[in-house]
Amino acid sequence: VKNIFYSIINNGWADFTFYCPKEYDSCLKDVQKISNDDSLLTNINNFAHPLNSFANIETSYDDSGEVNVSLKKLYSDDDKMIINNKVNSIITAEINNDMNDTQKIRTIHDFIINNTEYDVERNEKGTSAYASNTAYGALIDGKAICSGYADAMAIFLNKFNIPNFKIASGTHVWNAVKINNEWLHLDLTWDDPVSNIGPILDHKYFLINNEELSKADGNLTDHTFDKTIYQELK
Repeated sequence: VKNIFYSIINNGWADFTFYCPKEYDSCLKDVQKISNDDSLLTNINNFAHPLNSFANIETSYDDSGEVNVSLKKLYSDDDKMIINNKVNSIITAEINNDMNDTQKIRTIHDFIINNTEYDVERNEKGTSAYASNTAYGALIDGKAICSGYADAMAIFLNKFNIPNFKIASGTHVWNAVKINNEWLHLDLTWDDPVSNIGPILDHKYFLINNEELSKADGNLTDHTFDKTIYQELK
């Protein structure tokens, strides 16, 4: 059932119906459990393509075993077109064929940070004039919170065919990236700290392993993640 929910999200479907097989006795119970688990659905969402992410997901079912899933998408078709055009133009301007994957990632990491400010208002008040919780905010508005930074970076990583997914703690989200057969952390939000002295571009959280992440984070818990879910980073 988890795989079905992932496939629905990752394929960008707004509505999907499936049927529980008779031999799967606990199917409807599992559907109910998963559909009521917001944390699990968010984690499943993190493995899907960011442009297919959902803002809200609703599930209904009946005793016959019919299950209907409806999703309100985070990105509209217009958003997707605008973002893809922007991403393609950035790649054309900033990336060349001589770059290896690490160089490509660093170039885009730096570009996003140099052209985006952390949206303090959304972080403090929960509302903002900008779509800063999405890649649109990061790439078009120039304003982002962690989910906006992570979505924007993930879109580029997918364009480069570099394996990746978003990884989340209870309060924060960032990117996991596979480079040279190793899964590493990449956190643009924390590499773009809010400062009274003006813009800062850091690389403290650029492609680091678990031990380096723990040292960089110190006594904070924003990067504490469930290793049973994000098993690649055990």
